[in-house]
Amino acid sequence: MNYRHLKTLEGHKAPIYALCEGAEPHLFYSAGADQQVVLWNLKTLKVEKVVSKAPTTVISLLFIKSLNYILIGQVEGGVHVIDLNAGKEIKYLKLHAHYIFDMLFIAEKNELVCSSGDGSISVWSVPKFEVLYHKKISSKKNRKMDYSANRNELAVASGDGKVFLFNANDWSINNVLESFKSAVDAVKYNSKKKSLLIGEKDALLHEYNFEGNKIGDALAAHYWAIYEIDFSPTGNLFATVSRDKTVKIWDAANLKVLKRFEGLKDNGHTHSVNSMFWSAYNNRLVSAGDDKTIKVWEILEV
Repeated sequence: MNYRHLKTLEGHKAPIYALCEGAEPHLFYSAGADQQVVLWNLKTLKVEKVVSKAPTTVISLLFIKSLNYILIGQVEGGVHVIDLNAGKEIKYLKLHAHYIFDMLFIAEKNELVCSSGDGSISVWSVPKFEVLYHKKISSKKNRKMDYSANRNELAVASGDGKVFLFNANDWSINNVLESFKSAVDAVKYNSKKKSLLIGEKDALLHEYNFEGNKIGDALAAHYWAIYEIDFSPTGNLFATVSRDKTVKIWDAANLKVLKRFEGLKDNGHTHSVNSMFWSAYNNRLVSAGDDKTIKVWEILEV
């Protein structure tokens, strides 16, 4: 394995909270407290353009490739739908009262799912954007979500220390995992192992095995909240990012840390790392945070 910092991308004027992939593997979007949605290029490692200026802080982003839409989830609970072909906003979705922490598009159903700081989730038809389902599941914040096509299931991380598993056919609840001591901030399905990775606010990482219906031993993964989990394109590795300023690379088979990016020696982040995704373009890992920068990491799997 070879791991190295490739480049630090600068341009945002405030903390960055959201990243998402674009129309091609080498393109991605970023946004945050400066309200600008920016398109970047991993081939050139430069900015392409500012595609939108949002009215308030941006918390989440979602690109729907089939429509060439960028969805902007904001601090006040609204979602702006931008048609990039037309270069204008075509819808404003306002159902939630607080932060849109995550958005997810289920392509086979043409449905959008939103996770909110008001403790509820919502499901919308696409492209009409009509509300299909809205349910309050927590008295606290709901943060990250993930969808498993194999299980036809949606996992939602809840601030009251639970993970809700929804049947994506009718949005009934399949199961609730509730043995966690602090808020759950991040979830990610591992299709190879038929398991679910779960990251807590108190920095613990768990793996729930669906075949055994069992949560494994808690791992002290970070020193502070785990904000995001994502797998490499091969599925052999995964990464976690945290408020503790670090990015960690893990072996997905045995849950062992292989590399930690932190501090000046690694050109690491100097503040909380809020968002991350693993690009299919040359296996690049992209992270961003409160230091207003985007870090691009080269991960060479042997």
